[in-house]
Amino acid sequence: MSTPAQIAANRANAQKSTGPRTPEGKAVSRFNGLKHGLDAASVVIPGEDPADYEALANDFRRQFHPASALEHFHVETLIRSVWLKRRLQRTEAKLYRALFAEGPDPEDLDIAALTNSPVARLIHKVFAQIASLDRAFFAAIKELRRIQTVDEGACMDLLLDAPLPLDPDQIRRILAAPSEPPAPSVPGAVDPVLRR
Repeated sequence: MSTPAQIAANRANAQKSTGPRTPEGKAVSRFNGLKHGLDAASVVIPGEDPADYEALANDFRRQFHPASALEHFHVETLIRSVWLKRRLQRTEAKLYRALFAEGPDPEDLDIAALTNSPVARLIHKVFAQIASLDRAFFAAIKELRRIQTVDEGACMDLLLDAPLPLDPDQIRRILAAPSEPPAPSVPGAVDPVLRR
């Protein structure tokens, strides 16, 4: 049992170790418990370049032009899947180097990966996570394309409802305002979209 003096000393000592107090100290210490970064809350972890992540994200956003919250969700899934897969591939290479350090002949490295050694088990976990990211990536691509095809289909419906012939300027005007339904046609009246 602790004496009152020990309890008082512990409390006084605890007041001195309350962790970092400055924003810089907090920023550094937030990654103290990070071991591998596979489950990290932050997408970019120490050792990774935030500019690389932003470049990847911008490429996907430019390619898919997400317009709705659902499209943004699927594009973010694509970005995260690719980013984490790159991290896992670097981890996989390190694990193979560790497996090689265990002593197998370089020609038998593939067989060593099938053993029950701790490193081989980690390699299998990395494979499983890469496969999971691939499934998430392709599911997001499929859903994103389906959503965007439906949106394009609505634009095509507007085009098909318009009287023919259409010149390229008329098509651009129709596509620029896809949310407006075409005006009902009255026999003998000229459609205002087609009037120029």
